[in-house]
Amino acid sequence: MEGYSLLRRLTVAFTIVASVVLSLAGGLLYHSLSLQLRQRDDSEISVKLDEFLREARTFGSAQAVAGNGKLFREELLTHPAITFSIVDARGNVLADSGRSVRHFTSVGPGDPSADKPYSCDPPTVGPSRCVFGEETLPSNEKIRVQLAHEAATRFAVLDKYRRDVWIVLLSGSILMGLLGYIIAKRGLGPVKSIGQHISRIEAHKLGERLDIGGGPVELHDIAVPVNRMLDRLERAFARLSQFSSDLAHDMRTPLANIISASQITLSRHRGAEEYEALIESNIEECERLQRMIERMLFLARVDHAQEPLAIGELDCASEFARLTSYFEAIADNKGTRFVVEGSACVSADPTMFRRAVSNLVSNALEYASAGSNIVLRAYPAGDHTAVSVTNYGQTIPQEHIGKIFDRFYRVNAARRESAKNMGLGLAIVKSVMELHRGSVAVESGNGATTFTLQFPSAVAEPPRKSHRPSSPVVQRPATSP
Repeated sequence: MEGYSLLRRLTVAFTIVASVVLSLAGGLLYHSLSLQLRQRDDSEISVKLDEFLREARTFGSAQAVAGNGKLFREELLTHPAITFSIVDARGNVLADSGRSVRHFTSVGPGDPSADKPYSCDPPTVGPSRCVFGEETLPSNEKIRVQLAHEAATRFAVLDKYRRDVWIVLLSGSILMGLLGYIIAKRGLGPVKSIGQHISRIEAHKLGERLDIGGGPVELHDIAVPVNRMLDRLERAFARLSQFSSDLAHDMRTPLANIISASQITLSRHRGAEEYEALIESNIEECERLQRMIERMLFLARVDHAQEPLAIGELDCASEFARLTSYFEAIADNKGTRFVVEGSACVSADPTMFRRAVSNLVSNALEYASAGSNIVLRAYPAGDHTAVSVTNYGQTIPQEHIGKIFDRFYRVNAARRESAKNMGLGLAIVKSVMELHRGSVAVESGNGATTFTLQFPSAVAEPPRKSHRPSSPVVQRPATSP
């Protein structure tokens, strides 16, 4: 679709509106003037008709009226547009205006009512407003007085007025178009200013915001969402920059280890055992890089909704038994025990569910105190199913609670060189929950840390047969959340 100019459209709209309004106003005024002029003509001939009929009665007879025709003509000296004639019952003219070229003997076709003005077109006068009246004289003779007010003068005034209306219409429309252009241009100035301001915002200047304080209220609907979008972009760029920095640092460490160890080993001739140790060390570092890349690819697929979900109904007790048996050897080495509470079903993708819970269990094993319990719990929570993992030992400081789900973020900076802790486990948990349209929360204090996953419930959870996992797992009945 081709673009269009809003300024041009507003200018044309102003011009059209001005033309319509001026046309309606001009037409209304023209009609009003026409009515007033016609009423004025009707009033003049109606007054003269009454005067002529009264004077004719005064004269008494048709012969007297004919003899005093000069008096009737003198009364119309100040009304040159009025023509009259007085005829008897046989149609003979007793008196008239005395204009030899325009003898007024007939008012033209039609059957008008007496004493009421009407439009007429007498052959000798032309378009006019006419009126007539009949009177019986004292001599019992009947006469008719008829008058015509020529419309030429009225038409001339209306023609001049119509020309003036057209001039006002054209000039007014042009003027309104120009004014509309100026007003629209000034009114759209803030929009242009916003566009120029936005064009100056670069990746390194995302802190700038649109100033909506002094702008028109109508533009707030544009400026506010744009500012919010800039807030999101700024946060995203900040996370991306931090992520890139952390990723470079975490990838640089194993690479530096591989390079330095290889350079030291190759600095002089060594035995086969030393070369084997170097190879094993390099393989360990490469496996670390491989795990990091796999997790980053997984997060990228989840972020772009490219990781398909196969939602199914999972028995949490069975899933907990599977996971705890996998981590059993690590728990034995650390002297911790798994405690499973509750028996609920959850609607989730099996692979995603196991990955999220196993990350939480791995995290709990790392920070749990020796000889403590790690509690895995599942229970219904309103329209969600909650799955929680609790460990006892080192707690998370409150200033880190809001950041632990960020990628490559570690609470303990001293562990940044740990091959096991890459700072991606909790980020994966958060992405899995977002993919399931659920949420993850953490509470840490009084020597206990609990991560809780909230999965939306798709079906009611029927009671499940308890599953007794192998030692060192302890199964306990469900308790209220």
